[in-house]
Amino acid sequence: GPHGNYKSSNGIKVFSTANNNSTIFLNVNFNAVEEFAVVIQRIASVFHLDLKTVAIYFDQNGNTIAFNSNKALYFNLRFFCALHRNKADVAACYSYWYLTFAHELAHNLVTAHNKEHGSFTENIAALYLPDFSKLLSTYLL
Repeated sequence: GPHGNYKSSNGIKVFSTANNNSTIFLNVNFNAVEEFAVVIQRIASVFHLDLKTVAIYFDQNGNTIAFNSNKALYFNLRFFCALHRNKADVAACYSYWYLTFAHELAHNLVTAHNKEHGSFTENIAALYLPDFSKLLSTYLL
């Protein structure tokens, strides 16, 4: 990336899949990385997460929106660009990624996608909802 260290300007690690097209995409679209990094940083603060535990990656072909690996959370830039970049409804963007965070954090407690995981996701989302509401009112309303 332009920062020379494969990090956004706020320090979030940035990865791409191994093929050259992904690297080119990230270099050409680093403004999108920076925009997504702000969203990730703000939501990470809601969950009191250190930015060292989150990362942005770009996979142009996969269906994975985000994943949890060893309690580190990875978020796919392609989905941010397709669903939320340059869209007027900023609250919808933040809500989507807030719930994605909750889903991935639930994987710290259970790996499978089952009722237990669903329950943990709901409880995590409910627990941090007041802080998320403050985030929305501070930055978006």
